[in-house]
Amino acid sequence: MKPINLYWCRGRGREDSNRQNFGDYLSAELVEIFSGRKVAYAPIQRADMIAIGSVLGRERKAKILGFPRRLHIWGTGSGNPGDVFSGRHHYHAVRGLKCKAQIQGLKSQPVVGDPGLLSPWLIGKSIQKKISVGLIPHFMHHDSPEIAALLSAIPNSRIINVFSPVKQVLEEIASCDFVLSTSLHGLIVADSFGVPNQWLTLDMSPAWQFKFKDYYSSFGLFDQEPVTAQEILQQPWSVERYMTDYHRPGLEAMQHGLISAFPSI
Repeated sequence: MKPINLYWCRGRGREDSNRQNFGDYLSAELVEIFSGRKVAYAPIQRADMIAIGSVLGRERKAKILGFPRRLHIWGTGSGNPGDVFSGRHHYHAVRGLKCKAQIQGLKSQPVVGDPGLLSPWLIGKSIQKKISVGLIPHFMHHDSPEIAALLSAIPNSRIINVFSPVKQVLEEIASCDFVLSTSLHGLIVADSFGVPNQWLTLDMSPAWQFKFKDYYSSFGLFDQEPVTAQEILQQPWSVERYMTDYHRPGLEAMQHGLISAFPSI
């Protein structure tokens, strides 16, 4: 059976297997399990499909000999509040309502939700709790002094490295009692396993925050705000003050909606 040609952001991982960001490489793992077919990386010009990641902007390059072609899009998001996208593609799912509103001329109504919410289907077993607080820095924040300070200040905390193998990262997140993450897919995977979590930010720019707010909009949550490292460090650490308002309404329905929306290619 012919493999599915999937585009995802490989970053430095294309040359170095130790630099493969789990949130991007999760895309291939999930597409493979839900399609029942092998997945092959393809540049956007030759791809059949895009799934996880803030890569919808790549759709503009989906052309053959300069002529536009159509992609199957399953849960992809936008990374820029000013983006506008073509409705010519097969939109099965998009990450959130904010991204959906950027698509002009939609011919159908895609479901909303990030396929990372289906991470438990990759593990298929219950995971024993081992980590009190998982700190998941985006790869750009891994060596930041703020993350080091949080690790020292929060009892029984542990850094989860986003460059570890995909399934290892998923299992480590599932083993947490609570997660603080500057990585969007750290939060998404935590939600998928029902692990309470808090969006942590080291960058307050609207452009950086857009993808997070797009994701939260899929749950109808429009008032989610990040906590900064300084806010945590200024007072004694307490999980309870972040647990009170944690809820992800309609999570199970969203998960099944994403499965039902998986494209037939």
